[in-house]
Amino acid sequence: MPRWRTLGAVSLALALAGCVRLPPPSNHPQSAACRVGTAWSTAYARVRRLGGLAPGEVQVLRYQVRAEPALGRPCGSLTLEKKLILRRGPGPLRIVEIRDFYAHGRLVADHRAFIGHELTGSGVYKARVTLPIPAQAPLGRYEIVSLLYARWGKGAPTLIARAQTRFRVAR
Repeated sequence: MPRWRTLGAVSLALALAGCVRLPPPSNHPQSAACRVGTAWSTAYARVRRLGGLAPGEVQVLRYQVRAEPALGRPCGSLTLEKKLILRRGPGPLRIVEIRDFYAHGRLVADHRAFIGHELTGSGVYKARVTLPIPAQAPLGRYEIVSLLYARWGKGAPTLIARAQTRFRVAR
């Protein structure tokens, strides 16, 4: 089973088992905010084209991730802004983003997504994704580490970029 399906199945199982509380249905604005932005998938948009490389080559000139605002509250959300400057050669390239969430140095969540179909050529790409903060999220400092792995054809995946950002959760 692919990892993203496994993550979805585990999330659903935890919710059904009562380990993860879902916000109660209500017309109250705070409970509505708990349901906003549950899609973790990132849609990259190319905002500028760059010259390409030879087939089988990839080069990341810059990869930046930033959480806005840097201070969140339980039952709220953050926006993760990403900027990627990529040069690549023609042909099928598989790029996978692995996003790990750490609280006080401990891994608390992760997300994996295939994004190669969005990065079709060399260029400057930007993306925004809304991250919900669960109502039961512990207060404190968090860190998001985003890794990009690339694979041409049947070769082994290679780490091509790493970026990280921090935020805090407070009442």
